[in-house]
Amino acid sequence: MRNVLIPTDFSIESLRLAEQTLEALDDQTMTITLFHAFDINGFAPDMLGSSRRLPYGHLLTDAFRIACKRLKENYPQTLQSIHIRHMYGNNNAVFRNFIDAHDIDMIVCPSNYVFNAITPQSINPLSLFEKAGIPLISNLRRKRTVVYSAAPLAETAAILIN
Repeated sequence: MRNVLIPTDFSIESLRLAEQTLEALDDQTMTITLFHAFDINGFAPDMLGSSRRLPYGHLLTDAFRIACKRLKENYPQTLQSIHIRHMYGNNNAVFRNFIDAHDIDMIVCPSNYVFNAITPQSINPLSLFEKAGIPLISNLRRKRTVVYSAAPLAETAAILIN
């Protein structure tokens, strides 16, 4: 089973990347972690426990939750679970600890990825992804499956001619 990390801005459009990942890796079961990073300086009071509110809580709409649930329903054989995680910090050591803590073994981030900050403290994770030391998939293509006919070619040609 694969543990795949995918960046998100908590919009339904950002889930398209998760769907493309499921289609491209359709022969592997996986857990998807939707990820967003925040600068620790903007959230120091939250780190001390004075607030339990998530910095993206207002973006977890019913539509987003339903879209996540729909992904799980549409890919029951492939998608084991989908999680939403965030990280406070903007350096490689913190990100590597995050990767280890969540057993992430692959990051999917297309080469044409456009970062959308959801707060002023949001961090573009691309540089963290590039230095993570685990596979970074930037080009997703659906696997092609060749289906061979059981009938010999001569019989098939004869049927087509008649």
